[in-house]
Amino acid sequence: MKRIAGGLALAAGLLASAPGAFAADAAGGKTEAERRLEEVLAELEAQRLEINGLKSQLAVVQGGSGIEAQVMKYLAADEAKKTDASKDDFRVFWKEGLNFQTADKAFHLKVGGRIMYDMVFPDADDDVEAKAGDFDALSGFRRLRVEFEGTIFKNVFYKNVIDFSDTGYAYKDNLIGFSGLPAVGNFQVGYFKEPVGLEELTSSKYITFTERSIATNAFVPAHNHGFQFFNNYQDGDITWAVGDFWDGGTGAARVEHGFSGRVTWVPFKNKDDGTLFHVGGSAQLRSPDAESDRFRARPETPFTPRTLDTKVISVDNETILGLEGAWVMGPFSVQGEYYRASIDGHPDVAGSPDPEFSGFYLAGSYFLTGESRPYKNGTFGRVKPKTTFEGETLGGAFEVALRYAKVDLDDDGVQGGVASDWTVGLNWYLNTNTRVMLDFVLHEVRWDSDTEGDVKSVVLRFQVDF
Repeated sequence: MKRIAGGLALAAGLLASAPGAFAADAAGGKTEAERRLEEVLAELEAQRLEINGLKSQLAVVQGGSGIEAQVMKYLAADEAKKTDASKDDFRVFWKEGLNFQTADKAFHLKVGGRIMYDMVFPDADDDVEAKAGDFDALSGFRRLRVEFEGTIFKNVFYKNVIDFSDTGYAYKDNLIGFSGLPAVGNFQVGYFKEPVGLEELTSSKYITFTERSIATNAFVPAHNHGFQFFNNYQDGDITWAVGDFWDGGTGAARVEHGFSGRVTWVPFKNKDDGTLFHVGGSAQLRSPDAESDRFRARPETPFTPRTLDTKVISVDNETILGLEGAWVMGPFSVQGEYYRASIDGHPDVAGSPDPEFSGFYLAGSYFLTGESRPYKNGTFGRVKPKTTFEGETLGGAFEVALRYAKVDLDDDGVQGGVASDWTVGLNWYLNTNTRVMLDFVLHEVRWDSDTEGDVKSVVLRFQVDF
């Protein structure tokens, strides 16, 4: 702008002195004033062109119809096309197993499995072996499973688990479900665990001891055919589930209705110090179509014979109630459950008993390396060590644990036996997917005043799961 003002001032000066300048060069040709005027006009034209150029650049920067704006619009449209096209492409990643997932998370497939190899060294009294069978030192795969689970179009989920053994294979969790249903939340149908028990519903990949307690073994039904409604609230602090189930193998099963349900609640939780308190309850209402049932359990040791057994008793209906609780405070945790079974004998069978059976366990554990048991939706999950085993350094997480359990299957003329188990455990979590477990189990059993004994066992497990 200074250059423009200077040019205008120069032009004004020339015009003021024009008469003298024209008179001085009247003989012919361009006078000095004319030449200077032409220079000023050329300068003014250059400034006009520069101003127009600046206006054009400003229009582009402000998003007008300039070339730059058009280029930016093209790039934005091209990126949108790429994003839209990639929503159906699978992303492959590792998270507690091999995962395949679309960008919009509508489709998901997780491939997992578990390998548990056990070595068992029992020592049983002669009276126990005479009553229950031989207790031999054994080793083998306790569980050898391949697992598939995922979602289809976000709201359809599925699970397929196959367990292999020396005699063949068996199906475990095999189900189809729908999520996001109004009022009820979720529904599933197939072959899966009934909603009973904290210890049972916590996966075998995450339980504290090699085997679940004799109380769980005696009163919790585990896998059956059926369907179930379930949901959770407040980030999983409140859960409920109820279903209709019938006994049977993994093939076709005769429908014999038995209703099961469970509710859990976490009234107190502090994420900062890893503290939580869990309470819950379950109920089983059964009317066996075969009009009979049988309660039994084995020591808290794999591959061993059952020592508790009511044999087959006549049943019209039965009610099994369960209470459960757990407390976690950083590296320390304690949990327990109590079950009581009330049996109504069949009225058409003379002398049919009406026994009541019961059982409970109480267990505690402590992480020497400071880890804490993770909890979600009414069950415990995968422990994540603070360090990992890397060959040269020991690493990993170390946990010590103690459990006491008792079951009474003697009542109203039924002599199924009374047993108690003490289990001491040491667990080494090499990393999030590998664990070595060492348990010592003392199983004491009594069938009557003249027949009793004990079994002492050492169990060593090598485990990889994902």
